[in-house]
Amino acid sequence: MTSIILIVYTTQYRKGGAQFRQVAETLAREKRSLGMAVRCVAVERKIALQTLLKQLKGDGQLLAEFHFVGHAGIYGPMWGSTEYPEQFSPYELRQLEFPWAIEAKAYFHACRTAPWFAPYFARQQQVTSYGYHWYTTFSAQPDRYRFPGKQKPHRPLYAFGSPGRKSHGWGATFKKVIGKMAAEPWKEFSPSAEPVDTSYNEVAKLYAATFADITVRRDEFAWLRGHLPQDAVLRVLDVGCGNGSLLKALLPQLDSGVGVDVSEGLLLQAKKVAEENPQLSFYRIEGPTLPLPDHSVDVAISLLSFRYLDWDPMLVELMRVLKPNGKLLVVDMVTAPVTLSEYPQLLRSKLRHYQDRKRRPEFYSKLRQLVTHPGWAHMLKFNPIRSLREMQTYLESRFPGRKAEIINVGLHSRILAFDSGPVSNYQPGSTQYP
Repeated sequence: MTSIILIVYTTQYRKGGAQFRQVAETLAREKRSLGMAVRCVAVERKIALQTLLKQLKGDGQLLAEFHFVGHAGIYGPMWGSTEYPEQFSPYELRQLEFPWAIEAKAYFHACRTAPWFAPYFARQQQVTSYGYHWYTTFSAQPDRYRFPGKQKPHRPLYAFGSPGRKSHGWGATFKKVIGKMAAEPWKEFSPSAEPVDTSYNEVAKLYAATFADITVRRDEFAWLRGHLPQDAVLRVLDVGCGNGSLLKALLPQLDSGVGVDVSEGLLLQAKKVAEENPQLSFYRIEGPTLPLPDHSVDVAISLLSFRYLDWDPMLVELMRVLKPNGKLLVVDMVTAPVTLSEYPQLLRSKLRHYQDRKRRPEFYSKLRQLVTHPGWAHMLKFNPIRSLREMQTYLESRFPGRKAEIINVGLHSRILAFDSGPVSNYQPGSTQYP
């Protein structure tokens, strides 16, 4: 067995491909100068990384260090392209077999890898992992920002983590320009075998009391009702069903409804709904596997839960259980700052919000109790909200020709809604993992 340093980078996802190659090659030269064995390779697809890891294991090579250089989303490194983005879901990351050496380390040279991804990777892979809290740019120096200018192939170039205009405004940009911006230190995360409950269990009763009537989510529920097939009695699957209130509200249009969730606490609440409504049934799932036969569902719905799912593996399962003319409806919250053109929609959303607060004071009182409970903050820490770009490009790439809608706008978030149309249009792609 021999130990090596593996550096992988991407060139096709968004802009910066040539610079990412240069950053990776700079890192490789520096490691080799220390007498270390290094392999530096472009990896553009998830399946390519999986194949590479299998090859290393078969060749008896162990990873002393693993480095990723490229773009990242909320849940870690991005592969593919914006036309067909790929990202390992938490489930897929658990399936990857890295041939780690003793005391191995993993480094993620990409934006915002410290808040969620690096600590998750450390827990799942049991290796010390490093990430940046803020955003990355390219610098000619590793310790202090220096504008790289027109880079020649063999000049050093570094992925430079630091505050920037997106996070700290024009003041951070000015500090970079005058050479006063120091590099952000790596955030280090140690392995931990301690189990973490990432579900809604701790706040299940509060959640069930707050959303006993899901129609309080007026805009979201109206959009869903408007996109269900009309003049039909449906078999509906609710993925991330919570306390079962959505299926209960849709009962007049249902032949039957099945809800699945990972939270035992929420499912206890949902099963109370099933006791009074025998057309409904609820099941706990632990991974991207659905307890339903092939082509047995007319409509699958994910209301405010798609961001938590294992996207690619779950979508494969959804395509299995949906009928060829069935559809997937997704309504979820995503993060993105409001744009100038969206201010009229923001003002309309705010006005409806204030009107709702007057009409439903009891609901907003319960909502305040829910979101101020410590268990809610704990759950969000381990289940971050996705960005608008991540979810929109993902859904639109899997169902070509279908477009996401924005049905509600806030200062830093908005509600995205997506109707897949007939799922026979689903585009899995030739490099689909696994």
